[in-house]
Amino acid sequence: MLKAQPAQLGLPRVRLALQGMGLMLLAFLLIPLAGRGRGFLLEVVGILAILGAIWILKQPYWGVLTLITLAIVDIDPIGIRYLSFPYLTSAILAIPLMLRCLHDREIWVWRVPQIQILLAIGLLFLISTAWSNFKYEFVIVDPERDTTVRQLIIFFSRLGFLVFFLYFVNTKQRIEFTTWWVIGLIIIITLDALHFFVTTGMIRRSQASFSLAENSNRLAFISIFATSLLWFYRAYSQSPRLKALSLPLLFYFPLSALSAGSRSGFLQLGLLAAFIVKEQVHWGIAKQIRILFLLGAVSVSAFFFIPDHILARLTSMDPATAEQGKDSLYNRVNTDLVALTMGLDNPFLGVGIGNFVWAKQNFYGLGRGSNPHNSYLWALTGGGIGVLILYLLLFLVTYRMLRQLERAGPPDLLWLSKALKVNLFLFLLFSFFADMWLNDFLYFIVGITICMTNFWQRQRRYLQRSDSPPQRQRQPLPQPSSSPLEINPQAPLH
Repeated sequence: MLKAQPAQLGLPRVRLALQGMGLMLLAFLLIPLAGRGRGFLLEVVGILAILGAIWILKQPYWGVLTLITLAIVDIDPIGIRYLSFPYLTSAILAIPLMLRCLHDREIWVWRVPQIQILLAIGLLFLISTAWSNFKYEFVIVDPERDTTVRQLIIFFSRLGFLVFFLYFVNTKQRIEFTTWWVIGLIIIITLDALHFFVTTGMIRRSQASFSLAENSNRLAFISIFATSLLWFYRAYSQSPRLKALSLPLLFYFPLSALSAGSRSGFLQLGLLAAFIVKEQVHWGIAKQIRILFLLGAVSVSAFFFIPDHILARLTSMDPATAEQGKDSLYNRVNTDLVALTMGLDNPFLGVGIGNFVWAKQNFYGLGRGSNPHNSYLWALTGGGIGVLILYLLLFLVTYRMLRQLERAGPPDLLWLSKALKVNLFLFLLFSFFADMWLNDFLYFIVGITICMTNFWQRQRRYLQRSDSPPQRQRQPLPQPSSSPLEINPQAPLH
């Protein structure tokens, strides 16, 4: 049998990797300053960048962590298009990726269902964009309102990130470490947001000064995302020390979510609580009482801290009345109604990705607002019914993988399988209130799910060979790089 390994990397490797990432970060931060002059500083920048690149070439997994950090934190001190952190890091990671493919003599990720679906979505987006350029060639578009190129770049760069993710996050230790890395980043972001909330006298909704959490609604989502991960870790993990450390965070993250004053976040917290109650049905009475007590304590402490005007906004759901937060809700409803009409008028190919803003202004008389605050309508208007169906298929395939992992996957990763399944539903709920299907957290959910499934399939093959008739030499565990994903599409759902 395989022995469970602790979810940590050797401290010397962690230290060296962080040093390499720090060298790259320092080099990129110095580039604008070095560009103003020449001499010693420019040479130092070049040396630091080379050292950081060499380390990522040697340990590409840390390059993936760098990409995750850059995507979530979303800070670009260089300010040069196509020369930002993610592009430079991706260019470095492309080298070990190509070497890995040459070693395997195949590109096995093409057989992963989610990759195939995303490629089909990208193809439809390109076709829809080409058709809209032909159909609306007479329309003069304000460049500031045309975000087609930007959204296409985001889509295909996220697809590339997913490929890096699948190739280099290929062990149980890396899967767990990556998850804790994301939780750590969310802690940093929410601390910044709560600092803003407290220093403004709790008058304004909390929001971060950087990252996607500059939007209060997305701050609420990532806070609840982390809450789900920690809750199921505490419920199913066998590590008493980490379970004890996670307890304060189970009070902290719901507080961060509620301080954002997000109605969608409030609904997500309710859905998460329903999943937790449903999960504890098969537990013992004593454990059920402890869970209910903890839920109650979290709720009471959070609502005690949140000011009345934020609570009033959380519960204001009727756009027809003039109470706290109703103007925002009214504008969202109007924008989504226009998006629905636009989707029905262009059902097959939509109006092209990134064209919604100028199309609603030119053809539907609505100049206010931005993209629809609804991912389903965003997909329908951007690429038509085909793109919408493919996205729903992507979620269905990912859900089926998580259900298989929950029933028969590695016991040490049961907590993560259950947490991601709940987070997938939370993501789908939040998608009704925000354009999230180009967001990094979608690719994190999909990527971790595929990596866990891949690890599980390799583990099963190893155990099957171990149970076979004795041989002269025990077979080693297959190398992660050369094992394609295997999914049982006929597995029943419960």
